[in-house]
Amino acid sequence: MLQIKRLSECTLEEAVRAWNAGFEGYYVPIQLTIESFLQRLVGEGLSPSLSIIAFHHDEPVGIVLNGIRESQGTLIAWNGGTGVVPASRKTGVGTTLMEATMDIYQEAGVELATLEVISENERAIGLYKKFGYEIVDELEYLQFQKAVPRLLDAEPFQVEITIPQQVSHLSFYKGQHPWQTQWQSAKDGEALLAKDDQGDDVGYAYYRRVFAVADKHEKTILFQCEAHPERNDKEHILRLLLTKMFSNCPDEVVKVAANVPITYSSPTYSLLKEIGFQTTVKQVWMQKRMR
Repeated sequence: MLQIKRLSECTLEEAVRAWNAGFEGYYVPIQLTIESFLQRLVGEGLSPSLSIIAFHHDEPVGIVLNGIRESQGTLIAWNGGTGVVPASRKTGVGTTLMEATMDIYQEAGVELATLEVISENERAIGLYKKFGYEIVDELEYLQFQKAVPRLLDAEPFQVEITIPQQVSHLSFYKGQHPWQTQWQSAKDGEALLAKDDQGDDVGYAYYRRVFAVADKHEKTILFQCEAHPERNDKEHILRLLLTKMFSNCPDEVVKVAANVPITYSSPTYSLLKEIGFQTTVKQVWMQKRMR
C-alpha cells in the first residue's frame, strides 16, 4: 500500500533519496545533494507543501516537485520533476503520484498545469497525456561557445539596462512561457529594454551571467528575448538585443539559451540557430487546462 506525504512532512534526506533514486538512469544527469536540492527548490520556486513523496513500507519510492505562480491573472502550476525508483516503475506509482498532484492543483485553484519532458521519454509523455496534458510546443536547450558576431550594423533603438522583474510589467511579456524561462527563475539576472524614438518599449531580453572563482565570467544564460508582436521590424529588435547581450562575451564564455520554444518564439529560435547555437537537449512542452 502506497502512502503519499507532502514533502514538508518528510526529512530532506528522504526527499533527496527519493529524487536521486527516482531519476536513476535518466536521460541527463540530475543527481542532487541536500544543498543542491534546496537550491533547486528555492531557485525554481518549488513548494515543499505542494510537492509529494510516495512511500512503500516507509521507504520513498517516488517524488513529484510542484510549484505555483500567478502570471497575468492566471494561476499556473509546474511539475518540476516526477521520478519513480527503478524497482517500482510500471507498478502504478507514477499514476498514483499524478492523481495526488491533480488533487493538489484542484485544491489550490490552479487554472493551467504545465511541465516539460525529454522528447525521447515516451513513457512519461504517455502518462501525462492520460491525465489530460497536451503537447503545445517543442523546446530546445541551445549552446554556443564562440564570440557572437555583431548582428546589426545600425542601432535604430535605445537600449536600457534594468532588472527582469521590470520586464514582467510589459504588455507583451510572455509570462506563460516555460516555467524556467520566466523572470522569477532568472535569479540575480539582468534585463535589456529596447525603446523606439517615442520612448515606447518594443523588445526585451533577460539573462544571467555566471561567474566562477576569481570573478571569471564563465557562462551567460538567456531566458527570454522577445520583440513586440505588432512591430514589423521584430528581427531588427531581436538582433540588437542579442548583440548588446553577447557583445562582451569572448569565445571561452559559454552562451546558453534555455528551453527556447520553437514555435512560440520562432523568430528568436531562428536567429539563435543562424548564429550557430547548437541543440543540446530537446523537450516537449505540455499543458493542461484545469478550468
